[in-house]
Amino acid sequence: MDRRDYLGQSMMQAAVLPARAAYLIRVGSDTGFRRAVQEASTRWGGMTEPILAIPENGEIPDELRQTVATAKVEAVVNVDVDDALAQRAAAALSLTCIPIAQIDHAGAAMFTCHPLHVNPPVQPSTLPVVAVEGAPLWQVAAAGLLSEDQADELRHTALAVRSGLPDEYGRTQLYGATHLQSTIAQFGEHRSNAFGSLPAAVWVTAPDDVEDCLAFWNARALRPASRAGMPMLLLPTGQVQHWLGLAQQLTGMLSRPAEFAPDVMLLSRNVPQEQLHEIAKVLELQHTEEEVRAGTEFPTPALRQAPFTYRTDLDPRQWLLREREYGLSTSFDAHVFAGDASTLRFTSPVHFHTQGSWALIRAWGSPFDGLPRRNCVATLVEKAAEWRGDSIQLRSHAQNEYIFSITVPTLAQAAEAVLAEASTRHTLSDKGKLGVALQAQAEIAALLEPGVYEAVIALTTPRSKELLKELRKIKAEGSDDFAQLVELASMWGGRAERRYRPTTKLELPPKRASEAAERLCALGWAERGVETNCVQCGVRTFHPFEQTQRRPVCPGCSAPSRYETTADGLSVFYRLDSFVDRASDQGLLPHLLVIAALTEREPNSYFLPGVNLWFADQTRGEADVFGLYGGRVLSGEVKTSASQFTTEQLTHDIALSARLGVDIHLLAAVDTVLRATREQAAELCSDAGLELLVLDKSELRRS
Repeated sequence: MDRRDYLGQSMMQAAVLPARAAYLIRVGSDTGFRRAVQEASTRWGGMTEPILAIPENGEIPDELRQTVATAKVEAVVNVDVDDALAQRAAAALSLTCIPIAQIDHAGAAMFTCHPLHVNPPVQPSTLPVVAVEGAPLWQVAAAGLLSEDQADELRHTALAVRSGLPDEYGRTQLYGATHLQSTIAQFGEHRSNAFGSLPAAVWVTAPDDVEDCLAFWNARALRPASRAGMPMLLLPTGQVQHWLGLAQQLTGMLSRPAEFAPDVMLLSRNVPQEQLHEIAKVLELQHTEEEVRAGTEFPTPALRQAPFTYRTDLDPRQWLLREREYGLSTSFDAHVFAGDASTLRFTSPVHFHTQGSWALIRAWGSPFDGLPRRNCVATLVEKAAEWRGDSIQLRSHAQNEYIFSITVPTLAQAAEAVLAEASTRHTLSDKGKLGVALQAQAEIAALLEPGVYEAVIALTTPRSKELLKELRKIKAEGSDDFAQLVELASMWGGRAERRYRPTTKLELPPKRASEAAERLCALGWAERGVETNCVQCGVRTFHPFEQTQRRPVCPGCSAPSRYETTADGLSVFYRLDSFVDRASDQGLLPHLLVIAALTEREPNSYFLPGVNLWFADQTRGEADVFGLYGGRVLSGEVKTSASQFTTEQLTHDIALSARLGVDIHLLAAVDTVLRATREQAAELCSDAGLELLVLDKSELRRS
């Protein structure tokens, strides 16, 4: 392998987790809820899989959208919803819809491990309880559901289960001894912004109330992976008063460091308040109006003591709808090569007791920095890979040792993939071709240095566009001054000759002008020289220092000449390299100046300084700058003067960025972008769902 592609040894991380689903059921469907719970009870991570009741009109309530977004499931599984309605619901949630009959087919997107594969053996005296067919709905929600055949199969394995007495379905929740709780063995969060300690959530339901059981199920599915953060308990009405010692057993769950208040959120969708207060008395809880507190304190305070307090007016979702990344994680070293095969090798943080099922692997680390989180880029890493946040997700057989061969694409390859997905064809524009060549030759960040950009512009040879501009200016002034026209003609008469100037003509303070001119020479963008002014033919000529002679002659008429001097000695002139001169004349320098500023802000970036685009409907477009800006896709327009950003121009530019599907629209000008232009662009970008980035003189110059 070519060692020039070697990026070095990188510390990377990987997480192992189950493929998880959300289940679609009809509103109020008892059978749908039971079937969903039964399926979840046979899946690793099943307790964290939400169940969504889909209304007949197909409208997805915000609460369900928030639940799905927080749960970060891979797909939705249709249990008993009309197929067309289920497909619409899945589309609204931007997820794939799978019939429940296909969820466990080998190789299917949602096929994953049975809890048996990740659970350690249990002792006969501590067999977890599980609901069986015909059990009250609250028991199903609390402990999980298995058919008689499924329960019999497990009784001969390390994950044996048992049905229990009614009160056991309540009590065993207190110490994690239900079958459903066993589905989250070796399941966790490797990143979360959840609060530390929260009030316990005690949910009360009528024994067969679908709405309350469903609400409890989904709240528990979003609970932080650590049960200690927010203990949860589901209790039925009409029964708890007969369970001896329940209040004393509850003490063990509520005796926690006093970092929060109250002790308990007593919750229900349909149980009247009076009944909630009656159950609170049975549980020996004391009503309070104390202000809600949550979090973590240092040093850890003493344990809360009885009488424990409760409120009935709180909503746990304010603490449950928190960002998190699921999976147990591990760190490992990897030798990474850009644009070529790299090997990831690590020991699984999850120990699988049996083989033959599937798991998801998510890998992340510095080699992926700068890559846009688009699946067209993920497939460059591995054919079946997808992005999940900042991680590359792979599907694999569940193993205790993993070896993957992946490719870390270069930023150029990633940008090409994004362009190929967004357009039917694309090429570099004329400016883009010049810009790419110049970027490869020199350090364009120098354009940000004081005076360098201004010096390049001052040394650029005027071409016909500038001559036309000057003639229009004279005409507009109404001048017929012959001498002025002669001077202009003299300036433009020898257009083949590149412009050269002394530092006094660079329109910069003397010291800065000298420093900028010398910096251009150091970059190879300019050369120093002297001037001869032939008295015989009147031709002025630039002579690079390396071509000077002891006795200069005019290159035109060969008459003896002399080098121009001042009172301080020989006059020094500067002239741009012909390629840089042409690029500047073509208007490329503002593009490169903006790219230099963007790269300085986000070093892990890559940009093309001009792209022609063709789309499927035969329309065309051109972007002045397109590229990857710190992992996000950016496109936009660069102007020498911000006055060129008219309403029509802004509308056109932002529409093109939206069509390209970029994350950020760039509006850049060498001079100052006025507030009114910024506000108009911001409104258009907001309507198009784009972030706006404005760069002007204040960001493009170093003082």
